[in-house]
Amino acid sequence: MRIITGRCRGRKLRGPRGRELRPTSDRLRETLFDILGARVRNAVFVDAFAGTGSIGLEALSRGASEVVFIEPSPAAVRLLRQNLEICRLGEGYSILQHEIYPALHSLQRRDFKCDLFFLDPPYEWEEYGALVGGVFRSGSIHPDSLVIVEHHRKAPVPDDGLCYRRTRLVRQGDHCLSFYALTP
Repeated sequence: MRIITGRCRGRKLRGPRGRELRPTSDRLRETLFDILGARVRNAVFVDAFAGTGSIGLEALSRGASEVVFIEPSPAAVRLLRQNLEICRLGEGYSILQHEIYPALHSLQRRDFKCDLFFLDPPYEWEEYGALVGGVFRSGSIHPDSLVIVEHHRKAPVPDDGLCYRRTRLVRQGDHCLSFYALTP
């Protein structure tokens, strides 16, 4: 795993041992950031289920103004902190060491708003509708925000919900990226 481009380009990140974490592949990460393009620059970005932090670190490297990493596992947070040190990033980020729903509640209490909200739940995750809906209901999203979900191609991800709709689906082998926006 490495940072693909930007100010941290080429830095090799530490990866997990075993199968507890499943980092996003370099290829899928490159596809994601090619799609997002200039939207990342100066964006407020959330990397939920952050694991090693590769997505949020790539966003920081590409000019995001702020990244919030959400990760409940103490071991993963230690790995994330090591990767932040490897990239020599001392500011522009925060880490919420919580499960996703308490983290969303914490963001809501702070009246937090983001431009891009990336979710990479474990592949055995089944409540995608509740997860995506929870992000949109949390108040962390403004009208131009995107919520992106990385998932297995057979995962039960929703096409739409009460206040959101899927605007794009990108498949890459067994891995997919679903992009969601608020409904007008």
